[in-house]
Amino acid sequence: MAEETPKPQAQATVYELILYAFNLLTGYAWQAMGYVVNPATGKTEVNLEEAKIAIDCADFLAGKLGDHVEPEVRKEVERVLRDLKLNYVSRSAEASKEA
Repeated sequence: MAEETPKPQAQATVYELILYAFNLLTGYAWQAMGYVVNPATGKTEVNLEEAKIAIDCADFLAGKLGDHVEPEVRKEVERVLRDLKLNYVSRSAEASKEA
């Protein structure tokens, strides 16, 4: 039996990498706002400063996608950003009431 030659994998485009980084940052933003459990500690923790930075960076990356992704992907990116921003405002309002 002859050994099969592995097929070369297609290299990711910069836009696929941007989407990957976008997903990492948005996932972290949900975690930093306390909506998702921190897997390292098993607890929910709120750090609004880090959440804001993650959201701002994700927003910047989304702006770089332009017309280089499918319209459905672009709409999903916009929806995720909108949800994050609304939830950030809500968490910030809660935090200011507690202070």
